[in-house]
Amino acid sequence: MLCEKCQIREATVHYTACTISAVAESKHIDLCQECFEASDLEGARDLPTDFQASLQAGCRYCGGEFYAGGFDPVALLGNVRKMSVMCKPCAEEHTRFLRLKLPGFGDCNLTKEQRALMMANIKACGFPAILAELEEHMKKWVAKRKSP
Repeated sequence: MLCEKCQIREATVHYTACTISAVAESKHIDLCQECFEASDLEGARDLPTDFQASLQAGCRYCGGEFYAGGFDPVALLGNVRKMSVMCKPCAEEHTRFLRLKLPGFGDCNLTKEQRALMMANIKACGFPAILAELEEHMKKWVAKRKSP
């Protein structure tokens, strides 16, 4: 797929921004690395220096080909902005697990009231504990997936 901006290079960054507002729709754009870094997309200029290295290293759980990524939520709890990338199967399992624990997680189409309820649930449930459980789950899930 070609970059939506330059229409020359291959799109390697697939950017989706969800908004807090219940009336605003999510924004998705497919860009090449150069156009993404030159863009004014929210957060694009604040990417850590390990962004490219994270893409090349592959999935944080199994080393597979890059599919999705963002800031590592565990690192963010310690105020560290570190990139985390995943392959498609790991990203899907990661999201499935979080949605099981936090219904509505990752849904860009929640109403303002639903978002407020979800944020209250996140604060009440001990989010760091869920993230630790998620990390353990992903390690076991990948090991099971790779075993014969």
